[in-house]
Amino acid sequence: MDYNDSIYYAIGSLLYGITNLLIIIACIVFVVKHKSIATVLMLIGSISILLFSIFNMVWTQFAARDSSESLLQVTKLMSIIGPLPNTLFAIGLLLFGVTYLKKQRKN
Repeated sequence: MDYNDSIYYAIGSLLYGITNLLIIIACIVFVVKHKSIATVLMLIGSISILLFSIFNMVWTQFAARDSSESLLQVTKLMSIIGPLPNTLFAIGLLLFGVTYLKKQRKN
């Protein structure tokens, strides 16, 4: 891989990390302003997304050093459990949206 290619991946990872941190901050604001099961699920999901991303990156690096078979096993496992934090965040967001719309209709 060319050095210039590595820069693109590094910039992409940095932008992804900044975006995740902004989402976590937004979820913290939601929890502080409107504590509910929906906002807590969104916060847990957003923190889990960041942790899973870091864990996936580190685990993949170690597996790649071991063997291509190890890398394949890690990739398969992460393709199954990787979406779970996103699902948790989405459920929280859906619950929050439904609750918000119900409140709007009552007013």
